[in-house]
Order: sequence, then structure tokens, then C-alpha cells
Amino acid sequence: MIKAGLIAGMFGAVMTIVYGTHKPGVAIIAGMLSGLGAGLLAFQRSPQANPKKAAILGAEAGAIAGAWTGLALFVMAFVIAPAAGISAGDFAEHLSETVILADTLGLGSDILILLFAFGFSTLTGALLGAAACAARSLPLRPNIPLLAVIALPVLLIPLIDRAGNLLLLDALIPIYIFILLALGLNIVVGYAGLLDLGYAAFFAIGAYTTAMLSSPHLGINLSFWLVIWVAAAVAAIAGLTLGAPTLPLRGDYLAIVTLGFGEIVPILFRSLGGGPPGGTLTLRFFGMPIGIEQVDLTGGNKGINPISPPHLPLIGDFEPSNKIPWYYLLIVIMGLAIFFINRLRDSRQGRAWMAMREDELAADAMGINVVRTKLLAFSMGAMFSGFGGAFYGAFIGAIFPSSFDFSVSIILLCMVILGGLGNMTGVIVGGLLIQGADKMFIPKGAELFRRIAETKARAEDTSTVGVSALQDLTQQRLLLFGIVLVVMMLVRPEGLLPNERRKAELHPDDDTINSNSVAAEAEADPSLAA
Repeated sequence: MIKAGLIAGMFGAVMTIVYGTHKPGVAIIAGMLSGLGAGLLAFQRSPQANPKKAAILGAEAGAIAGAWTGLALFVMAFVIAPAAGISAGDFAEHLSETVILADTLGLGSDILILLFAFGFSTLTGALLGAAACAARSLPLRPNIPLLAVIALPVLLIPLIDRAGNLLLLDALIPIYIFILLALGLNIVVGYAGLLDLGYAAFFAIGAYTTAMLSSPHLGINLSFWLVIWVAAAVAAIAGLTLGAPTLPLRGDYLAIVTLGFGEIVPILFRSLGGGPPGGTLTLRFFGMPIGIEQVDLTGGNKGINPISPPHLPLIGDFEPSNKIPWYYLLIVIMGLAIFFINRLRDSRQGRAWMAMREDELAADAMGINVVRTKLLAFSMGAMFSGFGGAFYGAFIGAIFPSSFDFSVSIILLCMVILGGLGNMTGVIVGGLLIQGADKMFIPKGAELFRRIAETKARAEDTSTVGVSALQDLTQQRLLLFGIVLVVMMLVRPEGLLPNERRKAELHPDDDTINSNSVAAEAEADPSLAA
């Protein structure tokens, strides 16, 4: 319980420290999330059949995590902020502006606001930890109370963000987009066992389909609510197109082909940008020149800009300055995706994917149509990437070929491997960790260290040569991800939250895992016991 609270509280403490110099109110959200995580982690380490005992366990773990987060705010106020050159007056102003309810309660003193933030973080952490642990102990499938507890802080984040002017949604929405993509990739890699290194291509196809059908670029400006389905369908067809010629391939050979596909698609979108107005492209057919008028389909390197945003009668156009409608729309898309993928995993098709992943020859001998199973895996995975690409294009308002390079596929694969192959919860956790580090912790941490280094250099009248190195830390994220993957492969190759079957495969000498893995997974998923 203590260990679970400290581990989850570490996340809240880091989030508070890297954002706390200018947005100390982020400790409220960090305390909620760390308390929720502590409750779930405590239950995983010490399962409880009694909801009351589970609630007490979760409350203790959540309170520790929330208190750890609140203490980080005190460290930020009295140690880190002065070291970063932030005066007491400036920090007090940031504190009163970003901590919710501080003005409403009339908390005029900085100490009172800090104590309020500490108490609020501890209390909400304890409540969410208790609720999550108690709901987790209920023998329900699906566990609606647990889903409601998890959804509560997720739905409250935009309201707290707006009240405290925290501006977290600018980072959270791209993180959620990548999690949606990783859920689709998990179908291909985690369920079907097909190594796909070109998944970013389907992301690009969904985004460019949206851009071409919902922008003035080609004179076609369809509604986003129609285009998002068209983009998903086009991406699914592209998945079938990739899957058909790769049916005989396995392992490394399949990975090489998908890698080539992922590189070809961005180049194709660059090439379809056309040439000068009125220019012609000359092709030769059996030696006969054929002139074709060049059409600018994709905008080439300059991309397509602008892309029309979604429109709702009561809200109007989704504005770039107001991220809340975008956030809730993405939450709805992700919720539907999780529900659909969960049902798909438990279906006959999902079991066919897993059988093919274990042994393709044995699956074929047992009557599974391997051709159809592979094609559906590529198609379903690509479809969710198409949804993500459509939302991404509309949200950004412009797309460029450079946004869909090979690094996107690698980052998505890292998210799936880090979280745990074949486990949706693990993929979500892996996505939060990797994309949270990429979009939030590394940039903000590098900025904080730079400010501390500059303040120290000015105070000691020394050189600031090391400051540029700290600034370059944000450009080395792939190196950091690579180091994390190497360590994970050595220490925990199955990922942070693997399914039991996968864990048993990677630990064949562990008698305890082998004897309990199938039973544990069947207990968690009754459909697998059938």
C-alpha cells in the first residue's frame, strides 16, 4: 500500500515540479490522477474481495500519493522556484491565479493556499483511490463502477484547467491522439502478432483524406462528421492493400515490407503536390509520349492549410482557441474505440487473432482462415489510425508530410511494447508515460533546469555553456525512449501491464506463472474459459 502510494505519488510530484513554477495549480489535477493510480496499483499488488477492505486500502494509498504531490508543491515554492529565479511575489501571483477555489474561499495568504492545495490533493487522492479500489473488487463484467471512477477525473480535467488557466489541454489532446493510434496498432501487433513498422502511413492517409475532403484546397468542403468515417474507411482499405501482398510473409520480412510502406506513403503525398500551375507531366507508354496535366492533390511539402473544423448547432465551429470541445470529442472517440476493441477481442475474430499469434500453422490446421484473419487485423488496425488521422487533421488545421515520418511508427510501437502487448490498459498506460514524457515532462523539465542553470550562472558570474545542452535535451527524446526500451527488455520484457498469457510465454521457467496464468486470465475474462 505504501509502495503503491509512493510510486503513483512520484508521478504527481514530477508533474507538479515541472509545471509548478508558473502553474502551481496543476498540483490539484496531479493529486487526483496520482490518487486514482495509487488505488488501482494497490489493488493489483494486494487484491481484496471485500469492497470495504478494498476501499480502506485504496484510501490509504491514494492519500499517500496525494500528500506526496502536495509536498512537492511546498518544495517547489520554497526551494525550486527561488533557484529558478522566480521571485516570491511572482510565485504568489501564480499561486492565487491557478489554484482553484483559492479566491472563492478568500485565501489571501500564500501559506493558506499551499495548505489548501496540499489538503485538497490529499483528500481527492484518498477518495479516488478508495473508489477505484472498491470498484475494482466488484465481480462485474463490464465493471461499470470502475469505468465511472476512472472517467470522473478525466472529464473534470478541462473544467479545472479552465478555472486555473493551466493550459494542459494543449499537451493532453496530442497525447490522447497517440493513445488512440496505439490502441489500433495493438490489434495488429498485440492481438494478431504481426509486426507493423509502417503504421504511421495509415495515420497519414486518414489525415490527408480529411484535408482533401474538408478544405478549400480541392474545392470540396464536406462536413467533418461525414469525412471522419470516409477517412476511416479509406485507411481500412489501405490496410487491406498492405495486407494482401504480405500474406506469405512473417517476422522480419513482414516488418521490412511494412517499413517500406510507411516510407512510401509520405513520399507519395509529397509527389502528388503537382508542379507549377498549368504544367504537364510527360509519361511514355511503349515509347509514345503522353502528357498529363498536373493536379495539386496534396500540396506537396507545404501541405494543406486550412482544414475546416467540426461544427455543431449549439457550439458552432470548434475554435482553435477553445480546446474543451476538442477534448470531449476525442474522449468520445476514444471511449467508442475502447468499447469496440474490447468487444472485438472477446469475439470469435479476436480469438482467431490470438490463436494465429501463438502458432499460425496450428491455427490454420484447426480451421481458422488465416488469410481472412490477417487481412482483418491490418484493416481494423488501420481503421482506428484513420479515425486518429481525421481528428488530428481537423484539430491542427493543417497537415504536412513531415508529420508522418518513421519516428511516429516507432514511438507508437514503443507505447505498445512498454505498456504490454495485447493489453489495452497497458497500452494506455504506456502511451501516457511515453507521450507524457515527450509532450510534457521533457520540455518543461528542460526549461526548468535551464532557468535554474541560468540563475546560478548569473549569481556566480560564470559561463552558461551547459545551458544549451539542457535545451538540446528536448531533441534527444528518441534516445531516451531507446534507453527505456532497452532497460525494459532486460528487466521486464513483457511490459508494465502484460496479459497473463504473454507473461507466461516470456517466463517459461516460472512454475507459478505457468500454473496460474491461464486460470487468472480466464477469471478476468470469462469468455476465454469457454
